[in-house]
Amino acid sequence: MLADCLARAGGDHRIAYDRYERRMRPFVTLNQALATENPGGPASEESAAHAKNALSLDS
Repeated sequence: MLADCLARAGGDHRIAYDRYERRMRPFVTLNQALATENPGGPASEESAAHAKNALSLDS
């Protein structure tokens, strides 16, 4: 994903990193939440599936 953002930014790494952050943030946020959803136990299957599918490869 980072390589795609860099390629589309026409050489401007600041634009690429900003785009990468915006694309990855939902995925990261949901996956971080899994760690605290059920302390001492696994996250629910529904939450894990939602987090797993939060990443879109479409730009």
